[in-house]
Amino acid sequence: MGQELVSETHAVLSLFGRNTMWLWLDRATLSLGTMVAGLVLVRYLGPSRYGLYITAISLGALVSTVLDLGLTRYAAREVSATPCESGPILALSLFATIISVAVEIVALVLALTNGKTYIACVCVGLILTNLEATAGLCSVILTADLRSRAILPGSVLSAVSIIAVIGMVVWQRLSVLPLLVGLSMKSLLVTSVRLWQLRDHWPSRGDWHWKEFRRVVEQAWPYFSYSLTQIGYEKITVVCFGLVASKEQVGWIGAALVIASFFPQWTYAAGGALLPLLTRLFETQRIAELLDLQQRLLDVLIFFTVPVAVLLAAFAPTICHLLGSQFDSSAPVLRIIAFRSVLLVLEGLLGGVFLVAVDRTYSRRNAQATALIILALLTLIFGRTWGAAGAAFALLFADGIILMQYAWIFHAAHLKMRCLALWTSLIGGVAMATTSAYLPQSFSWVLRTAPPLLVYLTVLALLARRRLITAGYTLKYCWTKA
Repeated sequence: MGQELVSETHAVLSLFGRNTMWLWLDRATLSLGTMVAGLVLVRYLGPSRYGLYITAISLGALVSTVLDLGLTRYAAREVSATPCESGPILALSLFATIISVAVEIVALVLALTNGKTYIACVCVGLILTNLEATAGLCSVILTADLRSRAILPGSVLSAVSIIAVIGMVVWQRLSVLPLLVGLSMKSLLVTSVRLWQLRDHWPSRGDWHWKEFRRVVEQAWPYFSYSLTQIGYEKITVVCFGLVASKEQVGWIGAALVIASFFPQWTYAAGGALLPLLTRLFETQRIAELLDLQQRLLDVLIFFTVPVAVLLAAFAPTICHLLGSQFDSSAPVLRIIAFRSVLLVLEGLLGGVFLVAVDRTYSRRNAQATALIILALLTLIFGRTWGAAGAAFALLFADGIILMQYAWIFHAAHLKMRCLALWTSLIGGVAMATTSAYLPQSFSWVLRTAPPLLVYLTVLALLARRRLITAGYTLKYCWTKA
């Protein structure tokens, strides 16, 4: 059950690279097909119906986070440190899922009986996200057990099923409700596959007792409150903006968020593989190796993320036009949200991985709770005043507040984090954006991409040559078998 952590840093990087590869296939490479299908879906639904769809998903995500009880976050760290805890965690999760899905199905039947289509969509959204959360918990347990490769079959099944459901909806010209029902059936199938893969972790009879449930809930409480603040922070923009804007404008910002989140999915995959490794380094008091590994990977991710954000902003009008003329108004929003990619990478690695690994989950929770309140207020104010662009600016401001709090947490804990790579990359990003702005619009996308990238690399070579070389060696170790 799981693997022992190797002792050499290069070997740890090699193990990290192998696990990251499988998570990339799970969360990123396989998501490419589903993303293309999702963009087709956005174009088919249009801003108004897509606004309904994303609202149902957002509300469902909030409810499923409450029902998760923090078990997914708890399992990500606890199973890495104590593998035998997987049984009790899985038992409580399945119990909560079965009860809640039964209640949601009853609510769905009542809504359909009374002709309440909107409420019915929300109910199916609750079922969908509930099942997705359970499948996600199973995936996290496999990853924490250093078995990232085992999540691939379920991921392939999920990607193929999503493409099939979206294809059927578009082909048959169906509405949002059948779409959500089809996706829920997909999630039920994937959850079943994940549970079968965890048969070695299945709960024993003693894990189903109320006393054991209570113990797990108490242990997971810090992660539960942390999960509430995190999912609330992720979804509050759509929920609050929906209170002061039309469904069409909600669809605009929803589409921008979907497009801008694709690249960060790659970094989240790396974070998922990194968390159990950093946790085991922390538990065995290998702090120097932990800090070195964190710094190396932070530099690599920053070097890659900044140019992606600049190019996404530069090509925002073209990307949005591909979704249909109805989404042309999303271009200014996407240009703002694009630069959130950098902030998401920093927040995910520093908060979602590093602070959790060193057992400071409560610190991240408190930082996100503060930013959540600020984001909700600013979204209502800016969104009402400046529409979707105002809500996007509110999101960037709140992200900055979180990172400022992280910086203070690291300083107080004497965890030194060097930011040279970030400042160098930002300087290169400004030079890259300036170059892109002066290129003729008549140039093809290839000609408009190559010169800015060359300028960016030149800036890095001049200002951070040693760190760039170190990043190259880090990538080499990640993909070289120890």
